[in-house]
Amino acid sequence: MGSLREYETVFVLHPNTDDARLEEEIEGIRQTVHAGAGEIVDVERWGRRKLAYVIKKVNEGIYTLIRFRSEPSVIAELERRYRLREDILRHLTVLSEGPPSEPPHRRGADSVSASSEQKEDADQGELEDETDGALETTPGSGASALSEADTDLDR
Repeated sequence: MGSLREYETVFVLHPNTDDARLEEEIEGIRQTVHAGAGEIVDVERWGRRKLAYVIKKVNEGIYTLIRFRSEPSVIAELERRYRLREDILRHLTVLSEGPPSEPPHRRGADSVSASSEQKEDADQGELEDETDGALETTPGSGASALSEADTDLDR
């Protein structure tokens, strides 16, 4: 037997799925991982969320994230299990590469946009310092390539 590796798996259930069926699916995954001499580290129920695009004529799904340690051979069985379940719209299992991340809805959107704006302002200030307020383009720069592409569209 090899060493245990840490994985994360996310699955999206059909929005009409009840809580009992969700718990049944989590328990089935738990049994699959334990059968492969693995252990469940964490289960996060992210709940009902809007999908990025329509899948099987639905635009919402019930998301669940499970972190676990197991042998790599367990992944194939887990993927087979997902494919056999009709109420699982999508699934993804990846090798974990660090500390747990927060689900997308918990991240502070304001802090991300504020830090991006501050970086853009700082970059703009550096650019103005270098060019004394005038923006110059060189023949190989992206700005001149863009203006050349714009002229090609006008033809």
